[in-house]
Amino acid sequence: MNIENLNINDLKPAPYNPRVDLEPGDPRFERLVRSLTEFDLVQPLVWNRVTGHLVGGHQRLAILKHHGMKEVPCVVVEMSLEREKALNIALNNAQVGGDWELDKLAALLNELEQLPDFDASLTGFSSDDLKDLLFVPAEEGAADSEEPHSDNAVRVELVINEELWPEVRVEIDQLIAANHLEAHVRIPGS
Repeated sequence: MNIENLNINDLKPAPYNPRVDLEPGDPRFERLVRSLTEFDLVQPLVWNRVTGHLVGGHQRLAILKHHGMKEVPCVVVEMSLEREKALNIALNNAQVGGDWELDKLAALLNELEQLPDFDASLTGFSSDDLKDLLFVPAEEGAADSEEPHSDNAVRVELVINEELWPEVRVEIDQLIAANHLEAHVRIPGS
């Protein structure tokens, strides 16, 4: 793998790039800014010497330019325009990266969420995403006002001692994630 530090102004975004450009103020843009601020650029951009096009990292490039970077590390490739286009799609294709194992993701996020002075939104998930993934209880009455998903749904109500909840919650989160279940949790006083 050839990695070179290149002048940021020499990197031309690929004119065919099918990804939506993110702009300042967009929550996704701000999450990426936060990630780059917190972790630095840990994944180099990909640049094709043959065409002069940026192949991967368009959003990161925009943010790095916005923050005044002069040089950036790039993986330099040399390929035809056709192969470059295929690589651009592959680098941005969620189908290539695979899906989450939801029970493992929930367990990992729950572990990070339990750490003192740690902000789990550093993972790139919004606070609403985290609430959904971690099955954070809805406010009292919120679940009652929702329409049921189907008339033939089986509804189960568990009553758990509040002192046992932190321990039991991890197991319930894993069960819910593994089986793609819907849950409504109410905690006294919330």
